[in-house]
Amino acid sequence: MIRKQAAPSWADYRNRARLFWLLLLFGPIAALAAGAFWLVEHFGLHGLGWPLAVWLVALLLAAWRWQSFRCPRCERGFFNRRPLFLPLLANRCVHCLLPRT
Repeated sequence: MIRKQAAPSWADYRNRARLFWLLLLFGPIAALAAGAFWLVEHFGLHGLGWPLAVWLVALLLAAWRWQSFRCPRCERGFFNRRPLFLPLLANRCVHCLLPRT
Protein backbone atom coordinates (compact mmCIF):
# COMPACT_ATOMS: atom_id res chain seq x y z
CA MET A 1 0.00 0.00 0.00
CA ILE A 2 1.43 3.38 -1.00
CA ARG A 3 0.62 6.19 1.40
CA LYS A 4 0.36 9.67 -0.01
CA GLN A 5 2.23 12.26 2.01
CA ALA A 6 0.33 15.13 3.55
CA ALA A 7 0.26 18.33 1.53
CA PRO A 8 3.09 20.70 2.45
CA SER A 9 2.13 23.72 4.50
CA TRP A 10 3.76 26.88 5.78
CA ALA A 11 3.52 25.56 9.35
CA ASP A 12 5.71 22.64 8.29
CA TYR A 13 8.13 25.11 6.67
CA ARG A 14 8.36 27.15 9.88
CA ASN A 15 8.93 24.00 11.96
CA ARG A 16 11.78 22.92 9.70
CA ALA A 17 13.36 26.38 9.80
CA ARG A 18 13.01 26.64 13.60
CA LEU A 19 14.65 23.25 14.11
CA PHE A 20 17.61 24.32 11.98
CA TRP A 21 18.08 27.65 13.77
CA LEU A 22 17.68 26.09 17.24
CA LEU A 23 20.30 23.48 16.42
CA LEU A 24 22.60 26.12 14.99
CA LEU A 25 22.32 28.40 18.02
CA PHE A 26 21.97 26.05 20.97
CA GLY A 27 23.55 22.86 19.64
CA PRO A 28 27.17 23.87 20.28
CA ILE A 29 26.30 24.99 23.80
CA ALA A 30 24.59 21.68 24.55
CA ALA A 31 27.41 19.66 22.97
CA LEU A 32 30.11 21.52 24.87
CA ALA A 33 28.15 21.25 28.11
CA ALA A 34 27.66 17.50 27.69
CA GLY A 35 31.30 17.07 26.82
CA ALA A 36 32.62 19.29 29.58
CA PHE A 37 30.53 17.80 32.38
CA TRP A 38 30.96 14.14 31.60
CA LEU A 39 33.08 13.14 28.63
CA VAL A 40 36.16 15.29 29.28
CA GLU A 41 36.37 13.77 32.72
CA HIS A 42 36.61 10.29 31.23
CA PHE A 43 38.34 10.84 27.87
CA GLY A 44 40.16 14.16 28.14
CA LEU A 45 39.80 16.75 25.40
CA HIS A 46 39.01 14.02 22.87
CA GLY A 47 35.69 13.65 24.71
CA LEU A 48 34.53 16.93 23.15
CA GLY A 49 34.81 15.54 19.63
CA TRP A 50 31.88 13.12 19.82
CA PRO A 51 29.21 15.59 21.00
CA LEU A 52 30.39 18.15 18.46
CA ALA A 53 30.32 15.54 15.68
CA VAL A 54 26.78 14.50 16.67
CA TRP A 55 25.72 18.17 16.68
CA LEU A 56 27.23 18.72 13.24
CA VAL A 57 25.46 15.67 11.77
CA ALA A 58 22.15 16.78 13.35
CA LEU A 59 22.62 20.27 11.93
CA LEU A 60 23.33 18.92 8.44
CA LEU A 61 20.26 16.67 8.58
CA ALA A 62 18.05 19.56 9.73
CA ALA A 63 19.38 21.76 6.91
CA TRP A 64 18.82 18.99 4.36
CA ARG A 65 15.27 18.48 5.68
CA TRP A 66 14.56 22.21 5.45
CA GLN A 67 15.96 22.35 1.94
CA SER A 68 13.77 19.43 0.84
CA PHE A 69 10.57 21.36 1.66
CA ARG A 70 7.98 21.14 -1.12
CA CYS A 71 6.03 24.15 -2.36
CA PRO A 72 2.39 24.20 -1.21
CA ARG A 73 1.24 25.37 -4.66
CA CYS A 74 3.16 23.25 -7.17
CA GLU A 75 4.39 20.51 -4.77
CA ARG A 76 7.87 20.62 -6.29
CA GLY A 77 11.02 21.54 -4.42
CA PHE A 78 10.73 25.08 -3.01
CA PHE A 79 14.52 25.58 -3.03
CA ASN A 80 17.28 24.75 -5.49
CA ARG A 81 19.19 21.63 -4.52
CA ARG A 82 22.59 23.11 -5.44
CA PRO A 83 24.66 24.76 -4.07
CA LEU A 84 24.06 22.98 -0.81
CA PHE A 85 22.27 25.07 1.87
CA LEU A 86 22.85 28.42 0.14
CA PRO A 87 19.32 28.70 -1.32
CA LEU A 88 17.67 28.36 2.12
CA LEU A 89 17.22 32.12 2.21
CA ALA A 90 15.22 32.21 -1.03
CA ASN A 91 12.00 34.21 -0.85
CA ARG A 92 10.16 32.46 -3.69
CA CYS A 93 9.59 28.98 -5.04
CA VAL A 94 12.07 28.34 -7.82
CA HIS A 95 9.36 26.73 -9.98
CA CYS A 96 6.09 28.66 -9.57
CA LEU A 97 7.47 31.81 -7.86
CA LEU A 98 5.08 31.51 -4.92
CA PRO A 99 6.37 33.98 -2.31
CA ARG A 100 7.36 32.64 1.09
CA THR A 101 4.97 33.72 3.83
